[in-house]
Formats: sequence, C-alpha cells, structure tokens
Amino acid sequence: MKRLLIALLATVGLVAGLTLSGAPAAMAETASNGYPYCASASSAPDGDGWGWENSKSCVVRGSKADPATGGGTTPPASTPVAAHGQLHVCGTGICDVHGAKVQLRGASSMWLNWATQPYAENATALAWMRDNWHLQVIRAAMGVEPDGAYLSDPAESRAQVEAVIDSAVKAGVYVIVDFHAHEAHKEQPQAVAFFADLAKRYGSLPNVIWEDWNEPLQVSWNDVLKPYHQAVVSAIRANDPDNIIVLGTPTWSQDVDVAAANPVSGSNLMYTLHFYSCSHGQALRDKADAALRAGLPIFVTEWGATNADGGLDGRVCSGEAQNWIDWMKGNNLSWSAWKLDVGTDASNLLSPGAPVTGGWDGYLHGHASFVVANMK
Repeated sequence: MKRLLIALLATVGLVAGLTLSGAPAAMAETASNGYPYCASASSAPDGDGWGWENSKSCVVRGSKADPATGGGTTPPASTPVAAHGQLHVCGTGICDVHGAKVQLRGASSMWLNWATQPYAENATALAWMRDNWHLQVIRAAMGVEPDGAYLSDPAESRAQVEAVIDSAVKAGVYVIVDFHAHEAHKEQPQAVAFFADLAKRYGSLPNVIWEDWNEPLQVSWNDVLKPYHQAVVSAIRANDPDNIIVLGTPTWSQDVDVAAANPVSGSNLMYTLHFYSCSHGQALRDKADAALRAGLPIFVTEWGATNADGGLDGRVCSGEAQNWIDWMKGNNLSWSAWKLDVGTDASNLLSPGAPVTGGWDGYLHGHASFVVANMK
C-alpha cells in the first residue's frame, strides 16, 4: 500500500524529497516515465542513461534515457510500466496503480540455462517486442534442477535473471522472475534464499512479478505445496510488501481448483495455470472456472498452441488456442506464451538466424504468428 500511495501522489507531483520508504533522498524529482532522476551521472556506469540508487532504477538527467530530452526509440512515457505503474490483485485478475483492470500479455524465455541466444536478456530486443508485438511482460524462466542451471551454477543463473530484470526496467515492461522447477519442495532453502536476495535488491521496482514454482508435479497441495509457498512468500514479503507473487499449483500447474479450496494467506497473491491447446481444452477450463468462482486470482504464466511437450511434432492447434485466448480475455487473465527461442518444436517463437536484438518480422516460427497476433 505504501508504494501504491506514493505512486498515486507522484502523479500529482507531491512526493518530492521522498524515497519509497518515505525517507529524505537526493533523487526526489521523478521523470515523466515514472522513474526518479539519479543524483549523479556516475550512477549509470554503462553510459546508457540508466542507473541504480538505493536498489531503485533511476534516470540520468539529460541522458538518452531521459524523456525530457526525447531519448530512446519510443518516448519512455508510453511504456507499459509508465502507463500502469504498481500492479495489484483485484478480484481474480490484475489492476494498475489507477485502479483500472490490466491484462498483461507477453512471452516467456526458454529455460535460461538452455536458451540458444540471450534474447530475453537483451534490452533492445525487449524494446522491439514492446513496440512491434505490444509485449507488456517478459518471463525469465530460470532453470533450477538440470545440470548447468541454478543448483549447479547459481552465480550464472542469478546473472541471467538480473540481466532480464535490468533490461525490462530499461524497456519499461514487466518481468516475471520464475523459479523454473518441478521439485522445488526439495530445494526450499535455496528457493527461500534466492527470492529473499532478489526481493531485497529489486523489490522496490514496480516492474517485478515473482513466480515461486513453475510446475509442481502431482504432489499434495496441503502437505507440500502450501507450506513451501508460505515459506517463500514470507521471505519475499520481508523485503517486498506488495509486488505480485504467483504460486504454482499441482499437476504441472493445472489443479487451480485444488488450490482454491485452501489458498495461501496474504495479499497480492495469484496462482499459476498452464495449458497447451493440443493437449488441454474445456475440461481444464472447467477446473479453472471453478477456481475463479471461488475467487482465486489466476495468472497464465505459460501456454502454447501446441502439445504439452512443447510441440515436438510441429503441430499448432490454433482453433482450441483461440478458445483459450477468448476465455482469458473474458476473465481478464494475464498471460505469457512459451517460448522466446530458436528450435524445431512448434512452441519456439523464432526461426534460425533471428538476431539477438529483435527485428523478427521474417523469423516467426511455429505458433508465433498466433501468439503475436493475440499480443497486439
């Protein structure tokens, strides 16, 4: 609530001289893109006009990132984060800082440890997707259990996630930090430490959405998942009181009705629903409808117009996918589509040769045309 109040006051110019904690600070004046001006140019060592002060992104006055000087390919004030600011759960969906309903639409990265190129980490690519695909949210799918992922190389995995966060801030889009695991209950101490650290350093940003467990297997909600979520939510809330947290549900994040019968206590909590339209249809929507009737907030953090294996057979089931798109729109449910990478399976959005920095009009692959058309 504190950051919501400050954001509202900022729109009428009443927060000069305050940090997000309410204490006096040097970077009091806010630029028209919603970010404060940095106290000095040295805050942006990479020279692009963006910096960090007190764990918050800031804009160097007079730089190319400063909207007052017209920097950037698109006026920063037109970005999704500038338009919507701090998000919060309202009913079973999301509302923005002004109280208006928001349906975020975007894409997920590949498992970052397996991505062929750092597409999701590139700020220019995110800005291109924002301007050409109307992308509003990018999901950073940080692999956890496989070799080369977080458990075996935590420093590299954190660096990849932080690169996506930093690029999302520069592009003015929202970012889902996804603990992309199937057995996270076995790694609860590592998950708690991971989210506690990032929440302390990035929790003041309006851009960030936390996803604490991608796809739990067929495990007990009451005995396994809920205790895990309670531990991770507590770790995040110790440093980030209000950013949205999305909680994984049983059976590869399909049993949202089970979670609805015994939800986690707390504010700004949502629950994950995943679908692949060649494998999942009305029966899964019926389960989700039951959860929505019970008042459970849902975020579809991953979906595809393919088989649940990611589309290894190359098939795209656009008819059933359109049923899902219409259902999500009708229920104001936000989504991110799987996945921003190059490969042969139909859920890859890009074809070989796609440059890291965007410009992908001639490189769409698999279900990409359907995804992009519905992102706009």
